[in-house]
Amino acid sequence: MAATPPPRALPKLLKATYLADQEQLLEETRATALYYFPGVIVWLVIWGLLALATAAVAYGTAGQIAQYASAIGTVAGWVHMDAGTLAHYLFDLFLLLVLVGVIRLLVRYLRWISTVYAVTTRRVIIQKGIFGHDFNEIPVLQVRGVDVHQSAGERLLGYGTVRVSSEGGAQLGNEDWKGIPKPFRFQKLIENAVANLQPSGPVAWRPGVSP
Repeated sequence: MAATPPPRALPKLLKATYLADQEQLLEETRATALYYFPGVIVWLVIWGLLALATAAVAYGTAGQIAQYASAIGTVAGWVHMDAGTLAHYLFDLFLLLVLVGVIRLLVRYLRWISTVYAVTTRRVIIQKGIFGHDFNEIPVLQVRGVDVHQSAGERLLGYGTVRVSSEGGAQLGNEDWKGIPKPFRFQKLIENAVANLQPSGPVAWRPGVSP
């Protein structure tokens, strides 16, 4: 009696109807949030705290931050301006910088959720878009190398940059895919997919960076 094949893995991020009937999904991922968000969150925290402290000075409730109020008063003396007026100007500036941070956070969030990287038994795929989707792909038999690059900080946080080189007219290739979580696993899955479809055995790989 023939063995029952394992159930087909259904994608959670990739559009399911994009897969062919006999095509198996091996991995799908977005770039890690650790790549997109820490910088802008630090920006928001810094300028947000300064905005709150400056508002306290501007509206006369700076009892717990007397040293900060004194610093604003000193600067106001240098520029020949009333301390309260300077505090109001600084508050408006810091509030503007917080707004810039919120916009940057929104842009990064949209970029994060709109791009999906996937490996199947036949293709390497990038899906882009939120409501509509654009697909770029490399047939695995056109893959000629998979490189991984990690800085020391990226290695500590568990992500890196993956570059898939290709030839033969593929629409996609030789681009840096940044912020890929577990990049060496992603690299290995692509290499295994290529080897499994090679008619003459495993392909000779250009080595990537060792983990």
